[in-house]
Amino acid sequence: MFLHHDDTPLRILLLGVLTCGALACGEDQSADQPDAGHLSDTPAPDPYDTLPEQPWLLTEHGHYSVGYAFESLIYTPRGPQEAPREITISIWHPTFDTEGRAARYLNVLNAPDVLQDASVAIRDSDPAPLMIFSHGNGSFSIQSYFFAEYLASHGFVVIAPDHKGNTFSDTGGAVRLESTVYRPQDMSAVLDWVEQLPADHPLHGKTSRDKIAISGHSLGGFTTLATTGASIDLAAVTAGCTAGTISQRICEIFEADNAAIFGEGFLDARFQASLPMTPAGSEVFLPGIANITIPTLVWTAGQDLTLPNPDEGDPLWEGMAGQDHVRIDIANAGHFTFSNLCELLAPAVPEFQNDGCGEDNMAYEEAFEIINAYSLAFLRKHLDGASEYDAMLAGDSPMSDALLFERKPD
Repeated sequence: MFLHHDDTPLRILLLGVLTCGALACGEDQSADQPDAGHLSDTPAPDPYDTLPEQPWLLTEHGHYSVGYAFESLIYTPRGPQEAPREITISIWHPTFDTEGRAARYLNVLNAPDVLQDASVAIRDSDPAPLMIFSHGNGSFSIQSYFFAEYLASHGFVVIAPDHKGNTFSDTGGAVRLESTVYRPQDMSAVLDWVEQLPADHPLHGKTSRDKIAISGHSLGGFTTLATTGASIDLAAVTAGCTAGTISQRICEIFEADNAAIFGEGFLDARFQASLPMTPAGSEVFLPGIANITIPTLVWTAGQDLTLPNPDEGDPLWEGMAGQDHVRIDIANAGHFTFSNLCELLAPAVPEFQNDGCGEDNMAYEEAFEIINAYSLAFLRKHLDGASEYDAMLAGDSPMSDALLFERKPD
């Protein structure tokens, strides 16, 4: 079974700010300095100066330690009731701390290499890039912690909301899409929260407004596409639902007052790069996916059984237009390769074993290294302007023969 999420929102605040450490004690003594031995007034080295020069190896974790915190926020979304909505968020960030309390995700999953409530290692003069991540249907914010921890070790702040109404606590893992109208709004609400942090919050002013990215897996991929501008032709959806060419569970999304909100769209222009992973949405995002203009790296899986390429990945990619889009298909990956669920739950859930976690699939350790490396290369290129990753993203000397690359424009 899935891990159980305690429904009581945890209000854990990040503690403290980065300190540089105590003064170094003592100077070298020598024969020509007989009076040496007093305490030095030379401060300890600035920890930022001890970091290796960029660029760092993409195939390894970065040179920061990783801190974690769990908070909540409240906002009022567009919706049938327009009532305040409270969601919890997981936060990963770089830190120089090497000791402290080990993180415990969702109060049940030990993260021994991650520190709970650690200090924040981000200079005011060099704010960190920000990644907002959306989990899959019936899942939870920490479902792809391999990705969040990796980005934080390379200097990113990563925030993942628990999409209320569509977490495992809400659905028991079943496909329930009633909250789909709120998912993109949750992503924008996280950005609003970051921008409005009080001055005494450790992340206040620590993230860049010019380096903001979005990612998500499965239904989180749907969320990512909607938030970055994929529009919906409501007349076509209505016709498809009437004719039975669109599945009933998708048609239910547009019942009641939700259709008007979907018609207005969810575009948040603050996002500058997008990485949907095995995304859903082909039944409603065609042809509107062509409206996405920010650079987008579409991850798909050749052995995806939940959202097969012929039904989802292929038509979504074919419908995209514009500049700087890349698709990377992992031919022997499955749907759940892009999460930690193979590592955590595959032995207990047969559907996972058959859809990314089986002997015929790429081992998840190798897949994580590939997903992390190419994702960071894409982010460095489009957030930092790092042209040295162009050849890598074009598929030159690929990390695996299982990788298939496409680009737009062709």
